[in-house]
Amino acid sequence: MDNTALLAERQQRIAFYENFISERLQKDLDLVLQDRENFYESISKYLELKSTLTAIKDGGSKKMKSMINLGSEFYVQAKVEDTSKVFVNVGLGFHVEFTIDEALSFIDVKVDSLEKYAEQRTQKAADIKSKIKLMYQGISELLNLPEEQQS
Repeated sequence: MDNTALLAERQQRIAFYENFISERLQKDLDLVLQDRENFYESISKYLELKSTLTAIKDGGSKKMKSMINLGSEFYVQAKVEDTSKVFVNVGLGFHVEFTIDEALSFIDVKVDSLEKYAEQRTQKAADIKSKIKLMYQGISELLNLPEEQQS
């Protein structure tokens, strides 16, 4: 092969690798990071609920007033006549009635589970980042190869 053909083949490989990085690896990384962020957001909400339930339990009051979000940041004031039982979103749109102590136990288990999933996503993101780095190193080597070594 002459130098022009070798150079064209090298440029074609570089373009293929750059396209693979941007169209596949970077998109996978963005999805994994967004998924991890969703887990962290859920953890935050459960910890906020745990704090609220702990305050209700420690307060000992059977009645309370609260602001309820009806959606689109539209709130109404609500009176709760009996705080001994609460409904907790357990996932997939299901809500389960718990006592305060049961809810607190459930939240601890749920948060542990969500933290494990978030850690898995962090590890997957690190794996994808290492693949991206490896691909860029390969591109760098292709750019620095002398023409006679290219096969």
